[in-house]
Amino acid sequence: MNFMPLPDRDPTPRERAYLAALEAGELRPSISGQAGNMCRKFGWCEAVFHLPDGSQKTRSELPSQMDSIAVIKAGYRAIGYCLTPRGRAALARPAAKK
Repeated sequence: MNFMPLPDRDPTPRERAYLAALEAGELRPSISGQAGNMCRKFGWCEAVFHLPDGSQKTRSELPSQMDSIAVIKAGYRAIGYCLTPRGRAALARPAAKK
């Protein structure tokens, strides 16, 4: 599989609202659908998993060789999303005026 660089653009108002909800601590914001999909696509957020021992880890904290099947077999359960450093930077940029 070829490496595909993530495109960089400013979030739309709906995506910005989704990122703001994640920043406020919501794991599953009610603003979802396309905004949530695009946030994951652009690397602005990542999954948070509940582990069998009761702790929580983000996707980036799991071993890199764990694919989605290995995550399920290990008993990890996705419980929501959190901002990545890239998402915090996108949220910090001023909104584009039109």
